[in-house]
Amino acid sequence: MNLAQLDFQQLRIKHILYKSKVRSVLYGGVYDEAFFSRSGPVSQWFSTVGHVRYLHEPEMSELATVHKELNSTALELFSLYNSGQIDQAHDGLKSIEYKSDQFLNLLSKLEDRLKDN
Repeated sequence: MNLAQLDFQQLRIKHILYKSKVRSVLYGGVYDEAFFSRSGPVSQWFSTVGHVRYLHEPEMSELATVHKELNSTALELFSLYNSGQIDQAHDGLKSIEYKSDQFLNLLSKLEDRLKDN
């Protein structure tokens, strides 16, 4: 396994954790402000690894954009949940799943392209 594969495996794991945390908050779990901020694990990966080692890769900016969209959507869903609109917040998980699939597909595409380097 080369460095790129390890880096992308780390990102994939961080992303899955992120998605699990979103679901957890929307089902009554504790909201962790730091986790969903720029100091959260996925954002930190982009700052310390993604934009350092893979900045020149076209998928990298797309991945960062999709993650920002995911985070924005998650924060909106948390707001709905906190204002008592729990069913709407739960329905919004569909958009989280859609964006997550987009993110993972882009990541796989990038990983496949770089795995032989």
